[in-house]
Amino acid sequence: MYKIYHLKVGEKGRIKTIHAGKELKHRMKSFGIYPEVEFEVKNFSLGKTNVELQVGNTLVALRAGEMDKIEVEKLDNEN
Repeated sequence: MYKIYHLKVGEKGRIKTIHAGKELKHRMKSFGIYPEVEFEVKNFSLGKTNVELQVGNTLVALRAGEMDKIEVEKLDNEN
């Protein structure tokens, strides 16, 4: 499994598992981040401490600690 920070800008992925408490999972779900959702990496900050994801029509920013709790699978860019 990959973490979001293993992907590059422009690559797509699918959320597989979120290893977080109920409160953080609920917060992520409110952003549209939950298992089986597809996303595209739009941008990383220096040192990959923050990421900007395109989830559907929404741009979502996550911090490094949040990224580390999410396991993803990398998708081919044709998907």
